Amino acid sequence: MKTLLIGYGNSLRQDDGFGNFVARSLRKNRRYECLEVLQLTPELTPILAQFRKTIFVDINIDAPVGVFAVPLPKKEDIFAHAISPWSLVLAAQKLYGAKIDFLVFSVGGKAFRYDENLTPPLKEAALNLIAYLKTN
Repeated sequence: MKTLLIGYGNSLRQDDGFGNFVARSLRKNRRYECLEVLQLTPELTPILAQFRKTIFVDINIDAPVGVFAVPLPKKEDIFAHAISPWSLVLAAQKLYGAKIDFLVFSVGGKAFRYDENLTPPLKEAALNLIAYLKTN
């Protein structure tokens, strides 16, 4: 069974498009079902519930540039406009009885101006993550 990979962010705002870049790059890989979204929303819950494994890819404005960090779960309403990976997985478990193993890859971003290109450190981080995901 394929792994769901959700890359999220705004691909028109430089490094915020990191997750989208990774998802787009792995779209043709047979191991992954890739989604590019602007943000995580409750509407993704039924899709998520169909997969046993999910990978979330995003930037983390609190991490050093180009460094992968583990974002901590935030206490929030799972039915808010934008939600965290943890809340989305919890919703899939509660609403659909889904059992989901998931990973979150979050990297520190640098620039968020209007531009469709990642900055060099983020492009390098994206290419490293893509190579890792292709082999693991």
